[in-house]
Amino acid sequence: MGLFAAVLCTVFSAAKDLLSKRFSFRMDGMTSTFASFAFALPFYVLLLAVLTFLGLETFTYSLEFWVLVLLRATTDSFAEGLKMHAFAHGDISLVATFFSMSPLFLLFLSPLITKDEVSLLDTLAVLLTVVGSLVLVYRPTSGSWRSQRRGILLALGAAVFFSLNTCFDRLAVQQGTPVFSGFTMTLISATFLAPFVLRRRDRVKTMRDHVGGLLSRGFLEIAFMVSKLSALQYLDGPEVVAIQRLALVWSIVGGRFFFKEQDFGRRFIAGLLIVLGVAFVMWRQWQRAHGAAE
Repeated sequence: MGLFAAVLCTVFSAAKDLLSKRFSFRMDGMTSTFASFAFALPFYVLLLAVLTFLGLETFTYSLEFWVLVLLRATTDSFAEGLKMHAFAHGDISLVATFFSMSPLFLLFLSPLITKDEVSLLDTLAVLLTVVGSLVLVYRPTSGSWRSQRRGILLALGAAVFFSLNTCFDRLAVQQGTPVFSGFTMTLISATFLAPFVLRRRDRVKTMRDHVGGLLSRGFLEIAFMVSKLSALQYLDGPEVVAIQRLALVWSIVGGRFFFKEQDFGRRFIAGLLIVLGVAFVMWRQWQRAHGAAE
């Protein structure tokens, strides 16, 4: 179940990133970040209402849960903000590669924050998904690297904050359900950013002009969050984020066909290395499940 949810979230993540890249040509990073949270809220409310009516949802009010949700919302606001600005300053296939460094940061943060134990083999699998792809994509002498340096630095910053919010996600879903956790995190993040967007008429008008597309991305946001939080109920943070790196392959392909980005062959090989790392993570999980069954 955990593997299925983790793989499913990569599909929603890649689709959401492609839409975010498209919006980077039409609105500033702050507006896009706020909209990614705000336009997901109607879907959360609808899903919560249906699940509550069916008796399948519970609400959590403990202080520990709300502290974790607040920490997660704060780090996610920074992560999404840096991510949207990175899309505005770099190719999606390039900056998405640097988002893939979040599992590397998680190797150090997860044992400290969530107390998850990371074995040597798990570490090697995560390193394969990160270092191998960076080595193939790393071309500091090329013009594209120099012109997109700002986007790369923003993507690295986003990777740090994404690794932090994954740790808080992991702790939060041990206190509350994935849907309620995702809803509260998204609501707080939208509330944080609302004053910076809703006070400006030009930003409000931009969102009105693209409401259809923003609602589509809002649906992808809730689908991504719920599947990610569901996966974190069964898997450790580094494992979930390593599997999420499958989204990079779709970002590379989408960047080529939708935005005519260059250097496709080199970046695609980098994506395949990540797939190998993810396959190793999945194999390790199968080993553990098989051993537990015996």
